[in-house]
Amino acid sequence: MNLYFYASKIITPLLLPTNILFFLLILFVYLIVWKNKNKFKKIFFIFFIIFSSISLLPAGKGLIGHLLEKEYRNNQLPNNIDYIFVPSGDFKRVGKAIKIKNYYSPNKVKIIYSSGNAYLDPVNSKDFESALDQAVLMNSNIDKKDIIILPNARNTIENFKQLKIFLSENKNKKILLVTSAFHMKRSLVIAEKNAIKMQGYPSSFVVRQNSFSFINFYQGIDVQKNLYYFNIFFKEIMGIFLAKVML
Repeated sequence: MNLYFYASKIITPLLLPTNILFFLLILFVYLIVWKNKNKFKKIFFIFFIIFSSISLLPAGKGLIGHLLEKEYRNNQLPNNIDYIFVPSGDFKRVGKAIKIKNYYSPNKVKIIYSSGNAYLDPVNSKDFESALDQAVLMNSNIDKKDIIILPNARNTIENFKQLKIFLSENKNKKILLVTSAFHMKRSLVIAEKNAIKMQGYPSSFVVRQNSFSFINFYQGIDVQKNLYYFNIFFKEIMGIFLAKVML
Protein backbone atom coordinates (compact mmCIF):
# COMPACT_ATOMS: atom_id res chain seq x y z
CA MET A 1 0.00 0.00 0.00
CA ASN A 2 2.82 2.42 0.83
CA LEU A 3 4.54 1.62 -2.46
CA TYR A 4 1.31 2.25 -4.38
CA PHE A 5 0.73 5.55 -2.55
CA TYR A 6 4.21 6.96 -3.14
CA ALA A 7 4.40 5.69 -6.70
CA SER A 8 1.03 7.21 -7.62
CA LYS A 9 1.85 10.59 -6.07
CA ILE A 10 5.26 10.79 -7.74
CA ILE A 11 4.28 9.44 -11.16
CA THR A 12 0.92 11.22 -11.60
CA PRO A 13 2.33 14.72 -12.31
CA LEU A 14 4.54 13.17 -15.00
CA LEU A 15 1.61 11.39 -16.68
CA LEU A 16 -0.95 14.18 -16.75
CA PRO A 17 -1.74 14.82 -20.44
CA THR A 18 -1.66 18.60 -20.14
CA ASN A 19 1.73 18.48 -18.40
CA ILE A 20 3.13 16.17 -21.07
CA LEU A 21 1.82 18.36 -23.90
CA PHE A 22 3.17 21.51 -22.31
CA PHE A 23 6.62 19.99 -21.82
CA LEU A 24 6.62 18.71 -25.42
CA LEU A 25 5.71 22.16 -26.74
CA ILE A 26 8.63 23.68 -24.85
CA LEU A 27 10.95 20.95 -26.11
CA PHE A 28 10.00 21.42 -29.76
CA VAL A 29 10.19 25.21 -29.54
CA TYR A 30 13.75 24.73 -28.30
CA LEU A 31 14.55 22.31 -31.14
CA ILE A 32 13.05 24.60 -33.78
CA VAL A 33 14.25 28.00 -32.60
CA TRP A 34 17.45 27.48 -30.69
CA LYS A 35 18.69 24.35 -32.46
CA ASN A 36 17.31 25.38 -35.87
CA LYS A 37 15.70 21.98 -36.38
CA ASN A 38 12.93 22.85 -38.83
CA LYS A 39 12.03 19.21 -39.39
CA PHE A 40 10.26 19.28 -36.02
CA LYS A 41 7.80 22.01 -37.08
CA LYS A 42 5.10 19.55 -38.18
CA ILE A 43 5.32 17.63 -34.92
CA PHE A 44 5.17 20.87 -32.95
CA PHE A 45 2.11 21.94 -34.94
CA ILE A 46 0.30 18.67 -34.11
CA PHE A 47 0.98 19.02 -30.38
CA PHE A 48 0.01 22.69 -30.54
CA ILE A 49 -3.37 21.88 -32.12
CA ILE A 50 -4.06 19.19 -29.49
CA PHE A 51 -3.08 21.45 -26.61
CA SER A 52 -5.08 24.38 -28.01
CA SER A 53 -8.17 22.19 -28.44
CA ILE A 54 -8.00 20.93 -24.87
CA SER A 55 -7.45 24.48 -23.62
CA LEU A 56 -10.24 26.21 -25.55
CA LEU A 57 -12.85 23.45 -25.73
CA PRO A 58 -14.54 21.84 -22.70
CA ALA A 59 -13.41 18.37 -23.76
CA GLY A 60 -12.57 17.24 -20.24
CA LYS A 61 -15.86 18.51 -18.88
CA GLY A 62 -17.77 16.73 -21.63
CA LEU A 63 -15.93 13.46 -21.04
CA ILE A 64 -16.60 13.70 -17.31
CA GLY A 65 -20.30 14.34 -17.89
CA HIS A 66 -20.77 11.56 -20.45
CA LEU A 67 -18.46 8.81 -19.14
CA LEU A 68 -18.28 9.39 -15.38
CA GLU A 69 -21.41 11.25 -14.23
CA LYS A 70 -24.25 10.38 -16.59
CA GLU A 71 -25.36 7.10 -15.01
CA TYR A 72 -25.66 8.69 -11.54
CA ARG A 73 -27.78 11.66 -12.60
CA ASN A 74 -31.09 10.02 -11.62
CA ASN A 75 -30.00 8.20 -8.46
CA GLN A 76 -32.64 8.02 -5.76
CA LEU A 77 -32.23 7.77 -2.00
CA PRO A 78 -32.96 4.27 -0.66
CA ASN A 79 -35.82 3.72 1.79
CA ASN A 80 -33.57 2.68 4.66
CA ILE A 81 -29.91 3.17 5.48
CA ASP A 82 -27.76 2.79 8.58
CA TYR A 83 -24.67 4.79 7.63
CA ILE A 84 -23.76 7.62 5.29
CA PHE A 85 -20.14 7.21 4.22
CA VAL A 86 -18.37 10.45 3.22
CA PRO A 87 -14.76 10.29 1.95
CA SER A 88 -12.86 13.57 2.25
CA GLY A 89 -11.99 15.57 -0.84
CA ASP A 90 -14.86 17.99 -1.44
CA PHE A 91 -16.72 20.17 1.06
CA LYS A 92 -19.98 19.63 -0.86
CA ARG A 93 -19.97 15.98 0.20
CA VAL A 94 -20.31 16.87 3.87
CA GLY A 95 -23.08 19.37 3.17
CA LYS A 96 -25.02 16.79 1.18
CA ALA A 97 -24.50 14.12 3.87
CA ILE A 98 -25.96 16.44 6.54
CA LYS A 99 -29.02 17.12 4.36
CA ILE A 100 -29.52 13.40 3.73
CA LYS A 101 -29.25 12.56 7.43
CA ASN A 102 -31.90 15.19 8.22
CA TYR A 103 -34.08 13.63 5.53
CA TYR A 104 -34.18 10.35 7.44
CA SER A 105 -35.20 9.82 11.04
CA PRO A 106 -32.74 12.04 13.01
CA ASN A 107 -31.67 9.35 15.47
CA LYS A 108 -31.42 6.46 13.03
CA VAL A 109 -28.67 7.29 10.53
CA LYS A 110 -25.02 7.89 11.39
CA ILE A 111 -22.42 9.72 9.30
CA ILE A 112 -19.03 8.08 8.79
CA TYR A 113 -16.44 10.61 7.68
CA SER A 114 -13.08 9.44 6.37
CA SER A 115 -10.50 12.17 6.80
CA GLY A 116 -7.04 12.24 5.33
CA ASN A 117 -3.96 14.04 4.09
CA ALA A 118 -2.86 13.15 0.56
CA TYR A 119 0.42 15.07 0.61
CA LEU A 120 3.74 13.23 0.34
CA ASP A 121 5.07 15.39 3.17
CA PRO A 122 2.20 15.53 5.71
CA VAL A 123 4.43 17.04 8.41
CA ASN A 124 4.86 20.27 6.45
CA SER A 125 1.35 20.39 5.00
CA LYS A 126 -2.09 20.99 6.40
CA ASP A 127 -5.26 19.44 5.02
CA PHE A 128 -7.49 22.49 5.48
CA GLU A 129 -10.39 20.92 3.60
CA SER A 130 -10.55 17.91 5.90
CA ALA A 131 -10.29 20.16 8.93
CA LEU A 132 -13.12 22.33 7.62
CA ASP A 133 -15.27 19.27 6.89
CA GLN A 134 -14.89 18.04 10.45
CA ALA A 135 -15.54 21.49 11.89
CA VAL A 136 -18.79 21.74 9.92
CA LEU A 137 -19.86 18.28 11.06
CA MET A 138 -19.08 18.93 14.72
CA ASN A 139 -20.81 22.31 14.69
CA SER A 140 -23.93 21.13 12.87
CA ASN A 141 -27.19 20.22 14.55
CA ILE A 142 -26.26 16.53 14.38
CA ASP A 143 -25.88 14.66 17.65
CA LYS A 144 -22.18 13.99 18.17
CA LYS A 145 -22.82 10.29 18.82
CA ASP A 146 -24.09 10.06 15.25
CA ILE A 147 -20.77 11.26 13.78
CA ILE A 148 -17.96 8.75 13.30
CA ILE A 149 -14.53 10.00 12.23
CA LEU A 150 -12.30 7.29 10.80
CA PRO A 151 -8.48 7.41 11.14
CA ASN A 152 -6.55 9.41 8.57
CA ALA A 153 -6.34 7.99 5.07
CA ARG A 154 -4.09 9.23 2.27
CA ASN A 155 -6.21 8.30 -0.75
CA THR A 156 -9.52 6.72 -1.80
CA ILE A 157 -8.17 3.19 -1.39
CA GLU A 158 -7.22 3.85 2.22
CA ASN A 159 -10.61 5.53 2.81
CA PHE A 160 -12.29 2.23 2.06
CA LYS A 161 -9.69 0.17 3.92
CA GLN A 162 -10.55 2.16 7.06
CA LEU A 163 -14.26 1.69 6.37
CA LYS A 164 -13.77 -2.07 5.97
CA ILE A 165 -12.06 -2.25 9.37
CA PHE A 166 -14.92 -0.33 10.96
CA LEU A 167 -17.55 -2.54 9.32
CA SER A 168 -15.86 -5.70 10.56
CA GLU A 169 -17.52 -4.93 13.89
CA ASN A 170 -20.69 -3.49 12.35
CA LYS A 171 -21.80 -6.13 9.87
CA ASN A 172 -24.91 -6.28 7.68
CA LYS A 173 -25.41 -2.52 7.65
CA LYS A 174 -26.93 -0.57 4.79
CA ILE A 175 -24.46 2.08 3.60
CA LEU A 176 -24.98 5.10 1.39
CA LEU A 177 -21.86 6.49 -0.28
CA VAL A 178 -21.96 10.26 -0.74
CA THR A 179 -19.25 11.59 -3.02
CA SER A 180 -18.79 13.71 -6.15
CA ALA A 181 -20.50 12.22 -9.21
CA PHE A 182 -17.25 12.07 -11.21
CA HIS A 183 -15.62 10.20 -8.30
CA MET A 184 -18.48 7.71 -7.85
CA LYS A 185 -17.44 5.06 -10.38
CA ARG A 186 -13.91 4.70 -8.97
CA SER A 187 -15.23 4.66 -5.39
CA LEU A 188 -17.73 1.89 -6.11
CA VAL A 189 -15.06 -0.19 -7.85
CA ILE A 190 -12.80 0.11 -4.80
CA ALA A 191 -15.73 -0.67 -2.48
CA GLU A 192 -16.47 -3.83 -4.47
CA LYS A 193 -12.81 -4.87 -4.30
CA ASN A 194 -13.06 -4.57 -0.51
CA ALA A 195 -16.29 -6.62 -0.44
CA ILE A 196 -18.30 -3.61 0.77
CA LYS A 197 -21.86 -3.37 -0.51
CA MET A 198 -23.17 0.16 -0.79
CA GLN A 199 -25.33 2.43 -2.88
CA GLY A 200 -24.02 5.70 -4.26
CA TYR A 201 -25.62 9.13 -4.16
CA PRO A 202 -23.84 12.08 -5.84
CA SER A 203 -23.09 15.19 -3.81
CA SER A 204 -22.43 17.36 -6.88
CA PHE A 205 -21.93 17.29 -10.63
CA VAL A 206 -19.31 18.89 -12.85
CA VAL A 207 -21.82 18.92 -15.72
CA ARG A 208 -25.10 20.32 -14.42
CA GLN A 209 -27.14 20.02 -17.61
CA ASN A 210 -27.23 17.96 -20.79
CA SER A 211 -28.42 20.70 -23.15
CA PHE A 212 -26.01 22.81 -25.19
CA SER A 213 -26.10 26.51 -25.97
CA PHE A 214 -23.40 28.18 -28.05
CA ILE A 215 -23.73 31.52 -26.24
CA ASN A 216 -23.46 29.76 -22.87
CA PHE A 217 -20.44 27.87 -24.16
CA TYR A 218 -18.77 31.13 -25.21
CA GLN A 219 -19.61 32.75 -21.88
CA GLY A 220 -18.03 29.86 -20.00
CA ILE A 221 -14.71 29.67 -21.89
CA ASP A 222 -12.01 29.27 -19.27
CA VAL A 223 -8.66 27.83 -20.32
CA GLN A 224 -7.59 27.04 -16.76
CA LYS A 225 -10.80 25.13 -15.99
CA ASN A 226 -10.69 23.25 -19.31
CA LEU A 227 -7.20 21.99 -18.52
CA TYR A 228 -8.21 21.21 -14.92
CA TYR A 229 -11.24 19.12 -15.92
CA PHE A 230 -9.28 17.24 -18.56
CA ASN A 231 -6.74 16.27 -15.91
CA ILE A 232 -9.55 15.28 -13.51
CA PHE A 233 -11.01 12.99 -16.17
CA PHE A 234 -7.63 11.41 -16.89
CA LYS A 235 -6.88 10.80 -13.20
CA GLU A 236 -10.28 9.20 -12.61
CA ILE A 237 -9.93 6.88 -15.61
CA MET A 238 -6.43 5.90 -14.49
CA GLY A 239 -7.71 5.37 -10.95
CA ILE A 240 -10.52 3.10 -12.14
CA PHE A 241 -8.09 1.07 -14.28
CA LEU A 242 -5.54 0.68 -11.48
CA ALA A 243 -8.23 -0.24 -8.95
CA LYS A 244 -9.51 -3.01 -11.23
CA VAL A 245 -6.03 -4.32 -12.03
CA MET A 246 -4.08 -3.90 -8.79
CA LEU A 247 -6.63 -4.45 -5.98
